[in-house]
Amino acid sequence: MFSFLSWLADRGRTLEHCHQADVDAWHTEKPATRRPAQTFLRWCMKTSRMPRLTLPPQVINQDQAPLHQYRRLAILRRTRNDDSLPLRARVAAALVLLYAQPVTCIVRLTVDDVIDDGATLTVRLGDPPSPLPELVADLMRAYVQSRQHLPYASRRS
Repeated sequence: MFSFLSWLADRGRTLEHCHQADVDAWHTEKPATRRPAQTFLRWCMKTSRMPRLTLPPQVINQDQAPLHQYRRLAILRRTRNDDSLPLRARVAAALVLLYAQPVTCIVRLTVDDVIDDGATLTVRLGDPPSPLPELVADLMRAYVQSRQHLPYASRRS
């Protein structure tokens, strides 16, 4: 990757004397060339042409366009009606589609984050807890019920 080597030379460094700060700066300053540079840098480290440094994780951005409402509702209907999908995945998908929560937030939820007062089912995504529409509440109730018989340590959703 000639552009990386040229950039490094402009900083007064050679590949053999490249530091972590150089790699970090390259990834910050040159976002368009991250992916090709990482392949090159891995090869350089593997073949001892440069010190072993930590490369930032590769971020793969696929479709940045928001989901159209008709598509979102179609997927939400499928999560409600398609019994061939695992219940856990259906509940997680419904929460993502309804509340635009990142999956990292969803996987940290426990059954204790689900509050059922008999009339309304809410889920603690923030404060105050968010009410679930009845069709999704039915899915959530089924999921929580399926988790009730597990030992406490295994009840993590």
